[in-house]
Amino acid sequence: MMVNNLIQPARPSFFYGWVIVTVAFMVNVVAAPMNAVVVAFFISPISDDLGVGRSAVAWALTFRIAVAGLAAPFIGPLIDNYGARWLGTVAGIYTGATLMGLYFVDSIWSLYLIFALSGLMGFGAPGGSLLISVPVAKWFVVKRGRAMAFAIAGAPLGTVIGIIAAQVLIDGVGWRGAWVVFGVGVWGVMVPLFAIFMRRIPEDQGLHPDGAITETSTDLQGKSGLPESQDAPKRDVDWPLRNVLRSPIMWMLVVAFGINQFVGSGTLVHRVGSFEADGLADGLIGIGIAVEPLTFVVMALVFGMVIERAVPRFVGALGLILMVISVFPMLFFVDGQNYFIFIHSVLWGAGAGAGMNFMNVVWPSYFGRKHLGSIRGFILPITIIAGGLGPPMFGYIIEGWGGYSAAWSLTVVSLVVAGILYLFARPPRLTEVSVRTLGDDVGA
Repeated sequence: MMVNNLIQPARPSFFYGWVIVTVAFMVNVVAAPMNAVVVAFFISPISDDLGVGRSAVAWALTFRIAVAGLAAPFIGPLIDNYGARWLGTVAGIYTGATLMGLYFVDSIWSLYLIFALSGLMGFGAPGGSLLISVPVAKWFVVKRGRAMAFAIAGAPLGTVIGIIAAQVLIDGVGWRGAWVVFGVGVWGVMVPLFAIFMRRIPEDQGLHPDGAITETSTDLQGKSGLPESQDAPKRDVDWPLRNVLRSPIMWMLVVAFGINQFVGSGTLVHRVGSFEADGLADGLIGIGIAVEPLTFVVMALVFGMVIERAVPRFVGALGLILMVISVFPMLFFVDGQNYFIFIHSVLWGAGAGAGMNFMNVVWPSYFGRKHLGSIRGFILPITIIAGGLGPPMFGYIIEGWGGYSAAWSLTVVSLVVAGILYLFARPPRLTEVSVRTLGDDVGA
């Protein structure tokens, strides 16, 4: 009774974590021209300028993604220990310089080199840079879903802006000048935002996650019989990486995410060819595919709030179900039914919005905030490799092992398997011995 009568400090009128979310959103917008969707518009002009095939140019993006995967295990621990403020500032200066360096490309090999160097900080890689996702997750627990969703929304918005800007700039100043403009944009937006506004964790600022008045463990509240405070987030149990690597749940999630990335990248790259083979006009395909990122933005925000109140793995499984259903219009396309492409795009975008929320929320929810950079830095290369293998393997299947029907059947079966793994990936439970061990590790 005495606890209930204690005077509680007033909740701050504004929580600084939302500034972190805004920074992440804007960085996602300005980094979006580095992703595969925007880079695709540069392949043809670069190919013509350098006198090489389009497939040769496309390998440049593979090198960028590969370097991003290799660098992630080193960047993650740095974010845990030092935060993303100055690391992000340096990353912005470096990344902007590499984009502007593309102006001086004079051979396919120099293109490969600069694209590879531009991936060092993780921008343009599947799943986004750790410099964006990890800080947001460290500032929120209860409202982590909506915070991550708002931050993620910058990527598809930036992609739409990047597509339009790339087409205008390539026509106006050429592909080299376009990359210079994008590099200047990174310097003008990313660098000052990281340097001025980014902070490591709320505790460094005398705050608690979500702007809570006190950091209260719901487990301790339940055991003591005290009512659970709505202001207090659920306390994360901070697992060191070595303990995470011993968890079967972690490996179950890695396999599921790897499957998702593999078939997802393969489907996204080859679906345009599938619709072309079905006789759809290029203009209709462009409009139909453009519906997807717009749907993604809306549904990512919706599922970001849903996942705060629902069981996260159920949200992830629902996303995969929507993606499975979205493949049926490609697998069973009927001549003349052009609306099938819109059904596909809406369902795939909605499923991707749910899935992206699950992928971003599950790691801090299951294994805590303190070592999140190290954990995601270890996992990211595995999922990146899986995503990189998807397009060529799907290409082999389409060209020699059964065509588009075989490829889309693989997508359906694989996503079903991944969904089952999601459902069985319950939050890991710790014994009393494990709790003491983790406490010793954290205090060391």
